[in-house]
Amino acid sequence: MKKLFLILFPLLSFGQDSSTYEVIQVIEKIEIRAYNPALFASYINNEQEDAQNSSFRVLANYIFGANETAEEIAMTSPVVIRLFNDDEMLFRMPEKYNKKNLPKPNNENVKFIETNYVQKAVIKYSGYSNTEKENEKIKELKTILEKYNIPHNNKFELFVYDPPYKFFNRRNEISVNVLK
Repeated sequence: MKKLFLILFPLLSFGQDSSTYEVIQVIEKIEIRAYNPALFASYINNEQEDAQNSSFRVLANYIFGANETAEEIAMTSPVVIRLFNDDEMLFRMPEKYNKKNLPKPNNENVKFIETNYVQKAVIKYSGYSNTEKENEKIKELKTILEKYNIPHNNKFELFVYDPPYKFFNRRNEISVNVLK
């Protein structure tokens, strides 16, 4: 069972920004969304032990100033975890940044990823996430997509919207890219 982020930063707040997507269609419990291009800071923890906590700390350190200019970068949500890629963790960079004006990370393993416009199928759930819940929601999402003959790339991601100290009304989502 995965541990959720145990953060050393108790006052961390996630800035929610749903303007990065538009809901195109609602089908049963899922939304088909259009996502605009975005820039992400990315980190993969190859140690596997306590991977999510370690990944979160590395990326949080970067946005809190562990970079060549000691610049603080606003935290956005959701935090994205690529379940298909060794739980690679992604922080979306605020819109004012591009690859040219982002400060260089002190940790050479922090990478930057630019995404293109994409459509995703998304299913929401609440509470703290864990592998069992994630697999249940992946299965549920796949079942609905198959029922409506919506092809997808089978590369599932977890979206975490809330900091770990928020106990109630937590928002998590499982997403997958739909194929046109």
